[in-house]
Amino acid sequence: MKSSCIITFEGLNISRLLNTLCQRNVAVFKVERQGKTCVLQVSSRQSGKVVALLKEKCYNIKEIRYVGASGFLRFVKKRFIIPVAVIVSFAALFIASQFCFKIEVQGDFDKNSVYAALSNAGVSIGSNLSRMDVDYVENAVANSLDAMYAVVSRKGSVVYVNVIAKKLIEPPIDMNKRRDIVAKYSGVVTSILCEQGYAKVKVGDFVNVGDVLIEGRRVFNDGESRDVYALGKVVVKRSVSGFAEFNGQKTVYVETGKYFTSTGVVLFGKEYSTKCPFENYTLTTKHTGLFPLNLEITKNYYSETQRVTVNATLEECMEDLKSSAYELAEKDCDFKVIEVKYEVKDGGVTAILYGEYEHY
Repeated sequence: MKSSCIITFEGLNISRLLNTLCQRNVAVFKVERQGKTCVLQVSSRQSGKVVALLKEKCYNIKEIRYVGASGFLRFVKKRFIIPVAVIVSFAALFIASQFCFKIEVQGDFDKNSVYAALSNAGVSIGSNLSRMDVDYVENAVANSLDAMYAVVSRKGSVVYVNVIAKKLIEPPIDMNKRRDIVAKYSGVVTSILCEQGYAKVKVGDFVNVGDVLIEGRRVFNDGESRDVYALGKVVVKRSVSGFAEFNGQKTVYVETGKYFTSTGVVLFGKEYSTKCPFENYTLTTKHTGLFPLNLEITKNYYSETQRVTVNATLEECMEDLKSSAYELAEKDCDFKVIEVKYEVKDGGVTAILYGEYEHY
């Protein structure tokens, strides 16, 4: 049977019920009885009559199950929102994939320069990718940055960019010409590798800018010497410092008891929501992703705070003083920091940042 209904129910006088169905011209295709439980299989068109009769006679209906074409149609009707949501989601996903949601940058140039070059070529967050000419964008980015080449590709709504800089060919070295390795920065010598020439310093020496580290001179056993092209590496440890004064007070933020809540949506990497009316606040955000639409719903909870100056001990201000001292030192720092030391005195905290420079 292509379309039928299977009804499971409980009750007494089941034989009388079957006779009643026969009298009402209801065809029963299958009957299974076990004690008070009975299973009937009837056509889908007559299932309504059977269910109405069972309810009229106060039978306990345990299950109604449709099979065949009728079962499929009822499944679709009950879950109509599912196929609609699937269709809408795929449509939205297809549309969204035509727009740029993210740009991944690799290569020899900083990201901001690449973003600017891409924007000039018509590619940016939110731009339509369906009209993007990859060859044109690659040439435009390479020419804009004076790069050796650029490779641009896309996967869905993400654009991948790899820009390689031109390789500069260094002029040939005249090894017959004298050359000294001279200190470009002051600091303490931490290591020396002298391949050709005469080392003028040793590990632990403090050198100033302009001091000769490796002299372009070769000394022979008989005491004679001749000029050479100095080769080697001298590593100098450098440092800068910053001082944060302790004044016996610190600034803290306390909650005022006022709150503000807003709901936003993140689209093309940017959040759109109601602006918080508070000048100072703490923020707690809950994120809910809408897959596969590449959308994100945010729930923002703001708690207003106000600045208050309170008396504090040196220990209570320690972290703030260290942070301030570090920031002050960092302003004069032109090297990669490899070590940080703090000196604490009653008057405040000094941050000392250390780095290295390799002289060749």
